Amino acid sequence: MSPTDSLNKLQEQLSLTVILDNIDVGVIVYDVRGDVVFVNTVMINWRNIPRNEYQSMNVHDFMGVIDVCVFDLVCQEKRRISRLQYYHDYQKTGGLPRVRIVTGSPIFDGQGNIKYVITMLQDVDDFQKLHRTLLEENKILYTQRPKKRGEKAGIVAKSPEIKQLLSVADNIAPLDSTVLLFGESGSGKEVFANYIHEHSRRKNGPMITVNCAAFPENLIEAELFGYEKGSFTGASREGKIGLAEAADGGTLFLDEINSLSLGVQGKILRMIEEKSIQRVGAVRSKRIDFRLIAATNRDLLDMVRKGTFREDLYYRLHVVPLTIPPVRSRPEDIVPLCLNFLEHFCKKYNMRKSFSEGVLEQIQHYSWPGNVREIRNFVERMVVMTPYATTEISSIPGGMLPEDGLSPVAFQDPSRLDRQGPVRLNKEVILAALAACGNHRGRTAEYLGISRRQLQYKIREYHIPSRCIYENEK
Repeated sequence: MSPTDSLNKLQEQLSLTVILDNIDVGVIVYDVRGDVVFVNTVMINWRNIPRNEYQSMNVHDFMGVIDVCVFDLVCQEKRRISRLQYYHDYQKTGGLPRVRIVTGSPIFDGQGNIKYVITMLQDVDDFQKLHRTLLEENKILYTQRPKKRGEKAGIVAKSPEIKQLLSVADNIAPLDSTVLLFGESGSGKEVFANYIHEHSRRKNGPMITVNCAAFPENLIEAELFGYEKGSFTGASREGKIGLAEAADGGTLFLDEINSLSLGVQGKILRMIEEKSIQRVGAVRSKRIDFRLIAATNRDLLDMVRKGTFREDLYYRLHVVPLTIPPVRSRPEDIVPLCLNFLEHFCKKYNMRKSFSEGVLEQIQHYSWPGNVREIRNFVERMVVMTPYATTEISSIPGGMLPEDGLSPVAFQDPSRLDRQGPVRLNKEVILAALAACGNHRGRTAEYLGISRRQLQYKIREYHIPSRCIYENEK
């Protein structure tokens, strides 16, 4: 080989090294014995091991911190292998396991024998953080998830209230009537919207979800209705399709519609009445065909009275109203929801976990002011924070369930209940509430912010004498 050829080959190798050092995944190349031939900068930073020391190591030197060796699997099966690998990161988590996706690919020589194995490693948490950051930076405020064949949205329903709502949803789903969902934040309004869409004749069309509260007021019209090219400074040269137009043939879900300004409300009203939109800067309107579902966590009628929500739009939306009760008023759903999310996150993180009876009892008696969203976040934290080898979660760490969700309320002033939130319904709280309400069950249930049926359940649970209660209700 001439000096020129040797120089060219060296330059190619240096260029390849530069390329591999500037990608966002870990890369390690092993020879057939498992000795490290090359390692890129990402891997060096992960383990804080110098490159020259790394290249003196063997793949099996890491078996104390990883649970599966992808190199061995590739050598055994002589094909590309991808696995979820748990590893202990003592610098970042103090030894708690992290998860990464590891893909190993064999490189063969001329006789069909493995010569090298290239592994690429991606930390799952880092990837998810990057994904969330990109969503925020690009202001992607709606999602359109591809549907699998035969897939339908599922809802955990053990309580009579949710079963009744599902029955109504099943009846109205095949129709094109506008649906208005009421409910506290995190109570599951978007889940019900998806359920209605998945059971409608538009299920093969798009489901466009728009968080009205997330748009800046000066951009919402352009984002919702789209704009023509050159309509305003900073506009895309090609123009842009609006989210309402993107829902053509499917369902448009406007979440937190109470957040819209009066000006935009008027244009929403026109869109509903005429089934058409007009892009910003356009001279003609365009007809669109969609089914509208709206949701709010505010009392729209009260907003109408205060002049912050259009009355004509309210009655356009208020065709089929559905109110989703908070979790605290349907305790039968609490444990099933927790177990459903537990199964989901165990599959997601490839773990095997269960809740002890004591934990389930504590979960059952917590008020969940954040509703279903709080339950989901709680279960995920419990799954990922419990050591990998622990299969039964037998206790809840302090601070995991905020104390203010469990604290009793002072009963001398009934008006304080709304300001201080839900209460822990122990026997003392029930007796104090009954005394404050003259032993009237209806007023006591309203006073506590629970259903009358739930109050009756607690009265039986704590063996509270009912004779005087009945007498006071006659």
